[in-house]
Amino acid sequence: MITRASWFLAGGLTLAACLCRAAGPTPATAPVTAPAGPLVIASVDTELVLQGALEFKEIDREARSKIDLKEEEGQQRLGAIRKLEEELSVMSEEQRKARLPEYNRKRQELMDFQTQSREEILERQSVDLKRIANKIRAIIEQLGRDQHLTMILDVKPILYLNAAQVTDLTERVTQLLNADFEKEKDKLQRKVPTRVQ
Repeated sequence: MITRASWFLAGGLTLAACLCRAAGPTPATAPVTAPAGPLVIASVDTELVLQGALEFKEIDREARSKIDLKEEEGQQRLGAIRKLEEELSVMSEEQRKARLPEYNRKRQELMDFQTQSREEILERQSVDLKRIANKIRAIIEQLGRDQHLTMILDVKPILYLNAAQVTDLTERVTQLLNADFEKEKDKLQRKVPTRVQ
């Protein structure tokens, strides 16, 4: 089953992949030029941004809820299989042969259910995380343009630089991401018709 650790790992890997893809390869023939002004470096802890994102937290809650429902349904199916196993153990050989296809079918259905559930949840998480990663990337790019930054690094390489010369954008990116999410949520709530009681 999917655990919280695998959810965060998948989130981090997907986010990293999206941000790397967004940067894209630089052509081998592109000339390397020095920046026009002073070198201005900033950093962002994208993992911390993701964990602080309200949208991510909401997606995480929904995923946990879905996982709980799927686990409950899986336990019900497993209970039915165990009950059938008990019934088969007290049956005669002839009766057992007649019910064995049902037993095998239920076991296969349980395995298919587990596989399908895992794939559905992982696919949904991947789509959601890519959407959030794209928003994070757009915010980082906009901040880079607005603040005339030469380079924005993920927090890991900062260990090799003088931290006093690097602007940390993590909190600002998280604030902008959450503000965008709140605006989207408000728009959706305004579009939903109120129910008449």
